[in-house]
Amino acid sequence: MVSAQEVRMDNMEDKIIRHEMLLEKLTDNQLELSTRLTELASSIDAQNHLIGEGFDLMKKVILGLLSSLSAILIGTQVM
Repeated sequence: MVSAQEVRMDNMEDKIIRHEMLLEKLTDNQLELSTRLTELASSIDAQNHLIGEGFDLMKKVILGLLSSLSAILIGTQVM
């Protein structure tokens, strides 16, 4: 006959095994989260760089348009 103490030990061993499995899953999920956060940070950096280049291009276009407009206005005043 199995004693109550042996049953309790078996239950404790099962709980310890489940606890270790949960810790492994938690560790794996933590690593995956860290990897995804790194990928997200890289993506955000790339997007910020592209946005910065877009603003620089817009500045150049606006300056070019203002220069053209100034040249046109100066040309009409000379005539």
